[in-house]
Amino acid sequence: MDLPVIDPPIFPRWVWIEEITYSHIIIATVINTLVLLAPIYEYIGLRRQDPRYDRLARGFVTFSLILFSPGAALGTGIPMWIMGTYPEFWSRWANLFFWPLVAQFGFFLGEVIFLFFFYYLTWDKLRERKPLHIFLGCVAATFTLSVQFVWDALGSYMLTPSAALPMINQPVAWAAAAFFNPGFPFLFLHRFFGNLSYVMLLAGGIFAVGALRTKEAEQREYWAFAARVTFPVGFLAFFAMPLIGWGYASVIQQHAPVAFHAIMGGHVSPHFTVKMVLAGTMVLLGTVWLFAGKKHLWLRLMVTAGLLLTLLVFLAHPPLRALTESRTVWTAGLAAIFTALLLFLWLAAPRLKDRHEFWQWTKLAIGLLAFSAFLIGGFVRERSRSPYTVYGEIVKPEVVEREADRFLFYDKCLGCHAPGKLKKPQAEDWRERIAIERRRPELDLTDEQAARIVRYLEDDSR
Repeated sequence: MDLPVIDPPIFPRWVWIEEITYSHIIIATVINTLVLLAPIYEYIGLRRQDPRYDRLARGFVTFSLILFSPGAALGTGIPMWIMGTYPEFWSRWANLFFWPLVAQFGFFLGEVIFLFFFYYLTWDKLRERKPLHIFLGCVAATFTLSVQFVWDALGSYMLTPSAALPMINQPVAWAAAAFFNPGFPFLFLHRFFGNLSYVMLLAGGIFAVGALRTKEAEQREYWAFAARVTFPVGFLAFFAMPLIGWGYASVIQQHAPVAFHAIMGGHVSPHFTVKMVLAGTMVLLGTVWLFAGKKHLWLRLMVTAGLLLTLLVFLAHPPLRALTESRTVWTAGLAAIFTALLLFLWLAAPRLKDRHEFWQWTKLAIGLLAFSAFLIGGFVRERSRSPYTVYGEIVKPEVVEREADRFLFYDKCLGCHAPGKLKKPQAEDWRERIAIERRRPELDLTDEQAARIVRYLEDDSR
């Protein structure tokens, strides 16, 4: 069935949809994190009888409500753009997930009602009934998390579909196999801890700079307190991500092998490498600050455990082609780097002064690094399935010949060459090379497909 595809002005369609969705996702992830943590901080303040926690929790909710209007406006614009610029995808995708989309709309209404009417507006009225007020905040947080739960299920399906995408004239409305696809739990957990990490690191950095630039003593003390109770939370949450990410990568390797190679050794690997460099710089700066001035022993031990867990994950990770292709060099290099870092942290870093102005600006830089890694990570995941909108199911309308040929090249070559080993020498008679490869009985390659692969390789070698 042919549906009219609208060409947007000025920029290509993918630029428009990326900008709209990314803007919405940034706002939504900030809201989700702050709403989730608000009742937790309020509960800590109740137990410790410390009004600063209550003030911080209320500030979280107030800022979340400020973000709701632009977030909701962008969220409304997303389906409008998709309907016009990706009509077949939207018709088939919404057909498959009609009832989950209706459910998330109900969760969103519940979030708005409980967050604004039952939690925010009753803050002073229920001051003497704090347990009830905290419970209402938990209900609002549950609705918020439920919205993310649904969208992560629908989003993960686009990369690891476990059920066929129905045609427009095949009403489905709901499919458990599609909703609970293999990538769903990993994407949900990765985003959960990723949101918690980057939002709290960024918030902690802003609070730290606020304390530095505020002249009023009471206000300066509060901003310093807010930085102390947010920044470590974000930093410790980060260490869950490498382990979850490794599991997610394994699922992608199994169910979307072309996308996996695109990330590990193909056209998206430079972006993935940049993300890893940003995350590594963030970890380096953050660990030094958390050890400076002899912070609490339990905090230093948790950071050390997180670093060791990260090392184990990276040792199991295939070498990044942008860095090295040697497993020995990869393993030895990582072991040396982590060993040197741990020795420095325990022996030298505690002697540093942690209240110097440099460290307050450094915390803001760490938050910005985490935010940048978050953005690039989403781009890597979306870009890896090109030229498909839903991996293996439906191609995007603006697909170009080169993208389709590249996918075919990855798909056919992965059967014989491990990810990260697909070298493309500059001086090579690709037509002869492909002819030799076609003699392998396990390679099913038609004349038309062979010609497309040769065309892609020749163009890429120029």
